[in-house]
Amino acid sequence: MAEEPSVTLDLDYDKIEYATNRELENDEGESTGFAKVASYDMEMFMYVIKCPYCGHEFKDEEELGSRPWWISCPNCDRSSNIYRIKDKAEKEIKETPDNVDV
Repeated sequence: MAEEPSVTLDLDYDKIEYATNRELENDEGESTGFAKVASYDMEMFMYVIKCPYCGHEFKDEEELGSRPWWISCPNCDRSSNIYRIKDKAEKEIKETPDNVDV
């Protein structure tokens, strides 16, 4: 079961234009963090993140620009990549060995 954040966003889901909820991996590839990102207008984004490196939870609101987004933890200054899901899927397909049935 997914871990619920101790820090939350107060959102009007009827007006959300973009929302994502995904796990974040540490350097060892373990899913130890998460990112919940939402926007009403695709310009300003609100997010709650649990840093996959130090476990610190924080929220903020800012213009993020085009993806991938790199968001730094205010506790340990490490950055987490909030990648486009399509980019991640394309990378995984490219890394699949030729002798594996997909």
